[in-house]
Amino acid sequence: MAMTSVIRKTNIQGDIWPGLPKRFQTFLFFRIRKPDQFKTQLKAFVPEITTAETASAWKDAKKREKKLHPKDLMPGNVVPSTGINISFSAAGLAALGKFTFEEAAVKKDKKLSAIFRERQLRGGLFSIGMHQDLVYEGWDDPRDLREAYKPFGEKKERLIDGVILVTSNVERDMVEKVNRVKEHFLKESDVDPDTYILSNDPVVEFPLVRIGTTRPDGKEHFGFKDGISQPNIEGLDDTPKGREPKAVKPGMIFSGYEGDEMGQPDWATDGSFMVIRDLQQLVPEFDKFMEDNAHRAPFAADSPNPKEKLAAYIMGRWKNGTPVDVSPHDDKAGEPEFHAANDFDFQPVDRHDKCPFGAHIRKMRPRGDLNDDHAVIIRRGISYGGDVTPEERAARKSDGKFERGLIFVCYQSDIRNGFNFLTTRWASNNHFPDKKTKYVGEHGPGLDGIVGQRLSHHPPRSLGLPDGNEPSENRIELDNWVIHRGGEYFFSPSIEALREYFTGPPDYPELEGGS
Repeated sequence: MAMTSVIRKTNIQGDIWPGLPKRFQTFLFFRIRKPDQFKTQLKAFVPEITTAETASAWKDAKKREKKLHPKDLMPGNVVPSTGINISFSAAGLAALGKFTFEEAAVKKDKKLSAIFRERQLRGGLFSIGMHQDLVYEGWDDPRDLREAYKPFGEKKERLIDGVILVTSNVERDMVEKVNRVKEHFLKESDVDPDTYILSNDPVVEFPLVRIGTTRPDGKEHFGFKDGISQPNIEGLDDTPKGREPKAVKPGMIFSGYEGDEMGQPDWATDGSFMVIRDLQQLVPEFDKFMEDNAHRAPFAADSPNPKEKLAAYIMGRWKNGTPVDVSPHDDKAGEPEFHAANDFDFQPVDRHDKCPFGAHIRKMRPRGDLNDDHAVIIRRGISYGGDVTPEERAARKSDGKFERGLIFVCYQSDIRNGFNFLTTRWASNNHFPDKKTKYVGEHGPGLDGIVGQRLSHHPPRSLGLPDGNEPSENRIELDNWVIHRGGEYFFSPSIEALREYFTGPPDYPELEGGS
């Protein structure tokens, strides 16, 4: 693939960059039952897809509106905008004849082998999917997964071929658009267009529907401001200032640009791999832990709110977004310029008295702890579920009837060097950031207290905390407040690829089903 230099906003799906408007979002996970009919429907559907250019214009309009009416921008007055994007799993590409799992058979045939080299989307983790990647490796407990994310039948088929994202700043607009999307893909069937689970031999079926809602002040369920500190992309975003992380090459997010080392086929240019991760949050248990353990953190002893300070040190930011590296002792409540601050780099990197080495934001983006960003993702998640009930708060325990959490979404040009690397090699690695044992002890910085996972043969979940000593001696054992409910790996193609390549004939007609 020849590298592209000019980023084509009209060809990129808008959720990748700059992000779709999403006070409300529906995830329509689909399975393709009739590939030929689906291709016809997909071709007619492409004009509905929101591009980066359109999403960027909406974002600019919202900024202008907010500048003109800074105090009047209430939910009912936001710029109306409803977005749609679509992505496919490897199983979905195979259903369309655009991917094969039969590499051995292909390599025996000269013609098929040439097609494979020219057109097959590369990425081993994308091919096997999230279940095989994380369950078989021991990170995910299969008992915790939603049924739709599990393989089924004797052939262990994957149920999810793709996902349609429908987002809006206005709930009724989202519901209207969801109904239109379902009607579009169901119009040849004799079923109610508002039915999710289909019958009568449909073209597609929707085995899973997930709905997310942005919470007040943009905070996730643990109470922290979400979506802060996204990577700046060269050629698209503003140039970073001061100690902000350097801008990243566009190829770290999009296929076919400088920084993309995957060597993808030409049709993949302007696309990006999407990861969806379903995370249930145990909020009462999280709050209980902070209340019960704040006294064990020496740095919290003189704080007016010890439990909030412990939570801030585990996250790396106060709940309003202020980084503890910038303000380790208070959250700068009356100084909003600090609440999305990004101008810090954890220097000096041989100390963690301001921000623990194992804090979530330091694990996920080490800044000064590394020379450069070589593992980068753009996050586009959204919360789901209602607030903690008074009964749950009193019991300090989650009620299974009221599940809540985060539908985590991220984009990158390489899943192995993006999401997988961040979660397994950094978040779940007790000894990352590297070379810190001199300052935090032989057990290392510890696990990421938010998303870090523990393999069965690993030591208990713990986090090294600053206490003024070198090496620090204070270490706290962590509970597990996030249940990993599964997910899937997808590819979000360009508009051109959707319109032309995806709706064309199968690449491997000689192989049954194109897979």
